Amino acid sequence: MRGPIRFVLPPIAVVLIAWLLSGCVAPSVVVVDQKTALERQAAGEYPTLENDAEQAALSPAPEPFTREELAPGRERQGGGALGELAELYARHESDAEVIDRLLLQRCIGEATSGLLVARPADCIGAADATELVRVIGRENQHRRQLWQLLASERKADVDRTRRVWRELHLEQVVCGGLVESARERWEPKSC
Repeated sequence: MRGPIRFVLPPIAVVLIAWLLSGCVAPSVVVVDQKTALERQAAGEYPTLENDAEQAALSPAPEPFTREELAPGRERQGGGALGELAELYARHESDAEVIDRLLLQRCIGEATSGLLVARPADCIGAADATELVRVIGRENQHRRQLWQLLASERKADVDRTRRVWRELHLEQVVCGGLVESARERWEPKSC
């Protein structure tokens, strides 16, 4: 009995076959047709900065004028667009002026909690509900933030800080403004 037939290749044949097979597989070649980020920056191209600057130029924003800057412009312009703007701005009330007016109208009141409270049942005359909500919300938020800041700076209790602040604040409330003196007892401030 004979065994299986074996085929033995000479070493040169093995090398030749390996060389032929390696020639069939192409190496990975990458061709870049764009500049790298560093090359673009060196050339002076900053697309994100350019886009941000372009967007900032398109975004509308108010002009930072003060009443004092607009007053002379109103007199000089005599009816132009800046003159009308100056007139509207000069007539605009600050939040403090609006709060005083609403306290006198009894549309809002200074509560014992130190916050402003809407009092529609006591309101004398007409008050814009949107303005009322805006002013009360903003002022109450400012007061809470102030109490937190004062309490943290003095390392004191927020409630004690609020009570002390309210005592001092009531001295500055407009005369005739609606103030809560006791729980659910509202009366005009006497001076």
